[in-house]
Amino acid sequence: MGDVAVDLGGGAMLRSFVPDDADAVYALIDRNRVRLSRWFPWVDEATDASSQASWIESHREEPCRPNGIWVGEELAGACDLWLLGRDDTGEVGFWLDEGFVGRGLVTRGVQALFAIGFDRHGLHRTQLRAGVDNLRSRAVAKRLKMREEGVLRGAGKVGGGLYVDLVMYGLLVDEWQITR
Repeated sequence: MGDVAVDLGGGAMLRSFVPDDADAVYALIDRNRVRLSRWFPWVDEATDASSQASWIESHREEPCRPNGIWVGEELAGACDLWLLGRDDTGEVGFWLDEGFVGRGLVTRGVQALFAIGFDRHGLHRTQLRAGVDNLRSRAVAKRLKMREEGVLRGAGKVGGGLYVDLVMYGLLVDEWQITR
């Protein structure tokens, strides 16, 4: 199926979540709840480890499963590629524990997912949506040479049911091949 196991260097690994990871996923979300809820609506739905086990299980048959970024045995965050259907498009998403920010883990994780999306799944395009004020996520897109394509007004629903403007970034397969 869509299992991922990629060495990101420096003792870090990107690997698909399994149900046994649910406790670690919930604990990390809970520890970062206030910060993450600024950017993601699903934080409100992370109510306990069983909610995360159900979420992991519900995605087990997808071509690209949700992935954790692990540093040694410690979960540092998540980095995912979602396939969006007939347009041969994928969308990346990610988040990190505050203590792991600034180590290049997300940049390397997304690079690995680009390779999987373009090479294994034949994607034509990958995209990333980030809150206008989410400067860290926007910096990842820029480091990866993604093109800023515009602002989607009120397109992101975040924690507490609030709406934020999102910046859309895109990368086409031929651009990926040049920047590799």
